[in-house]
Amino acid sequence: EGCAAGLVDVAGGVSIRERFTFGPKDHGQFMGLIGLFYALSQGVVAKPLIRAAGRDPTKLLLVCIMLLGGIRPFALFTRSISMLYLLYMPMVIALGVMNTAITSACSSMAGGDQLGGLFGVLEAVESLAGMIGPAIGGLLSRGHAQGPIGAVCALYEVAALLVFLYFDKHVSGCKVQGHSTSYGKGE
Repeated sequence: EGCAAGLVDVAGGVSIRERFTFGPKDHGQFMGLIGLFYALSQGVVAKPLIRAAGRDPTKLLLVCIMLLGGIRPFALFTRSISMLYLLYMPMVIALGVMNTAITSACSSMAGGDQLGGLFGVLEAVESLAGMIGPAIGGLLSRGHAQGPIGAVCALYEVAALLVFLYFDKHVSGCKVQGHSTSYGKGE
């Protein structure tokens, strides 16, 4: 999502300013609301959804990816500020749930003494994607204004395919000897 967000934020930020004459105060309020919903999604919404998903959160991840990829184009083109806010909320919640489910599933891939290193690598990859995304988004938007959103939708399709094909087998099905995961059960 870091790469996808960076890709579309290049065009999306400009688009929001143009469509709604967003100033610094408006942008701050918008980002604050996004931050609030992201925190709520991770702190309140994710745990029962992950628990309901059980050992394999693949279907939950696919729903989150579909929400992120399916709603984003509408949010980029809506002319209604109210609709923009309404469209961003499920996207932000889906992102928070997805990130929490991935982190939960990945925790079974390493023992306690290796978890810090594993999460460090995951954070480094996310940071790298967050740097590459805006650069690619800028290049794509030079060629065509809708280039970044097309690339984002394609990335979500690839992500959905990879999750569908490999997530259960290589992530949630992976267990370190002597380490089991509860995915939020009985905590």
